[in-house]
Formats: sequence, structure tokens, C-alpha cells
Amino acid sequence: MRGEELDAFEAEAQAIEATLGGMPADAWPRPGLGEWSVAELVAHLVRTATRVDAYHGVEVDAHRPDVDRVEYFRVDLEAAAPAIAQRARGEAADVDPCTLARRFADGWRASAARAGGLAADHLLATPHGAMRLDAYLATRVLELVVHHGDLRAALDQPPASTPDAQWLTMHLLEALLGSPRPRNMGRDRFIRAATGRITVDDPRFPVLR
Repeated sequence: MRGEELDAFEAEAQAIEATLGGMPADAWPRPGLGEWSVAELVAHLVRTATRVDAYHGVEVDAHRPDVDRVEYFRVDLEAAAPAIAQRARGEAADVDPCTLARRFADGWRASAARAGGLAADHLLATPHGAMRLDAYLATRVLELVVHHGDLRAALDQPPASTPDAQWLTMHLLEALLGSPRPRNMGRDRFIRAATGRITVDDPRFPVLR
């Protein structure tokens, strides 16, 4: 497939690769996100980048999607958070942190190549049920954008998300919100508010943690 989802995935992954390439060697043990170190945050990014390639080999017992790109994020992610956090810690502990940047680079390219050879409506088996490839890629873009922002913040660097990936993420978060972003919020601030990175005086936020 070719489409906005794959284009955004590739663009944001390249931007993250550039961020990782400029990291100082002593950055890996720094606080990353919550209880995660930078190394554990990057291990989570590696997993995000590799899922399309990994899930392609899993048999799909369905003939139509179980969830779409919005429903994917309406599951009980808070209940799943401890397992996700522990998995990232375990994956980071199993490797030399200096290899994580290479794993990310190799992983996103493998997923992009896999997606490029499949139809947009190809079904993937995901943790929340069967999904169209283009819909699942959209969820990966959101994860890359949000956690790229987390990584840049941990490194005391300004946001550097790519425009297409940021737009796709914003539209997905607007769908979860059920309305367009408030007029007084720029895209970056909206994404951070919608994902609980900053607190705003609007009871609808965050829509995703």
C-alpha cells in the first residue's frame, strides 16, 4: 500500500531516528516517561515500530475488522498500562542500550517494507482484534508522535514531529474527543493535552493516557 498512513509512519520514524542519532551516550539512564528511563522509552518505541512486520506472520481468524483506528484506543488502556510498562523494562534490560537505535532503524524499515507490499485493507491480528493495515498504521503513527515528544522532552529538546504525522495524530485524537480541537490550542499543545502530557482547564481532557 501507499497512502497517508504509511507516508506519515515513515516520516516520523525517520525523525525519531535522527533524534536517536544525536543522543549523547550518557542519556540512556535518564528519566524518560513516568517510571521509564530513556532506554525503556526507546525500547517501547522499538516495539511500536516493529509491530506491522511482527503481526504480519500471525494468523487472522476473521474476514472483517474487529476494531477501527479510533476503537483501538477505546479499550481499557489504563488496565493494560502495568504490563506495557513492565514489558518495556524487560526489553530494555535484555540489550545494550546503544543497540536500541539500530533496532529502531531496522525495525521501522522492515515494517514499512512489509506494509508497502500489502493492500490497505489487509487484515492484521492485533492485541485488540483484527484491523485493516491502514488503520493499524495510523495507531502506530500516533504512538510514534506522542513518544517522540516524550523522548525529546526527556532530552531537553523542543518537539520535532513531522507535519503529516502530527496532522494524522491530531485527527485521530479529535475523533476520540468527539469534536475538533479547541481553537485556542495549536496542534502540538492539543496533542500533549489530549494525551495527558499537560493539564488544561477542560474536563474532556485527556482523551488518551
